[in-house]
Amino acid sequence: MAKAFRSNDEMELFRAACCSFGIHLNTPQVEKFKMLLEMLLDWNKRISLTAITEPSKIVIEHFVDSLAPIAHGLLSEGISIIDVGTGAGFPGLPIAIALPTAFVALLDASRKKMTFLSAVREGIGLTNVELCHGRAEELARRHEHRESYDAAVARAFGRLDVVLECCMPFVKVGGRMIAYKGPGVFEELRFGEKAAMELGGIISNVLEFFLPTTDIKRTLVIVEKVKPTPPRYPRRVGVPQKRPIANLLK
Repeated sequence: MAKAFRSNDEMELFRAACCSFGIHLNTPQVEKFKMLLEMLLDWNKRISLTAITEPSKIVIEHFVDSLAPIAHGLLSEGISIIDVGTGAGFPGLPIAIALPTAFVALLDASRKKMTFLSAVREGIGLTNVELCHGRAEELARRHEHRESYDAAVARAFGRLDVVLECCMPFVKVGGRMIAYKGPGVFEELRFGEKAAMELGGIISNVLEFFLPTTDIKRTLVIVEKVKPTPPRYPRRVGVPQKRPIANLLK
């Protein structure tokens, strides 16, 4: 591992993959990604943060994948973003590094992961990141979070209608929700379309792409917020997962 860091192979791979994705990072930004990689690998020895432990895979399958909405023009500088169920900080941390004038809130219920995220924020100096410890179903009902963000993002969070119920209440009317998915998302779209309409949104696009340097197919589901989410959503903690909203809609 140390030998790889000395040669900077991962960062060269990362920079090249970003360039092929249409994302051009400056040297300080690349250095922050390197620090994030080192901290992630170190902390992962103590607490479970990622099942991917090969550095070259982390930079592509976590870092570059997280930046996909930027590559497709869906997120930009100066906006407010909430990453719902951020886990080890994906996609929120890479987005915050790549868009230094964007405000990025990282939401997760795991105190251990919040401890890691706090260490990363301080260690890397991410002044545009805020940590939100709690459940999405509860925080989305608080005034300071309800329909307060230009965008919500979620990665590896669950079935599309469950993701929508936990994310859409955070998004302003006129904003958007972006769900990171794999190629199997089309099986979920019938659930997602019903849920989106119920929650004040409409699925505007489904973007398919391959991660640079790989044959891994990924998908972004983009949902535009066209009207306020009804006050009854999200339902109480655990209910969206146990009784997905699309199953209840006729």
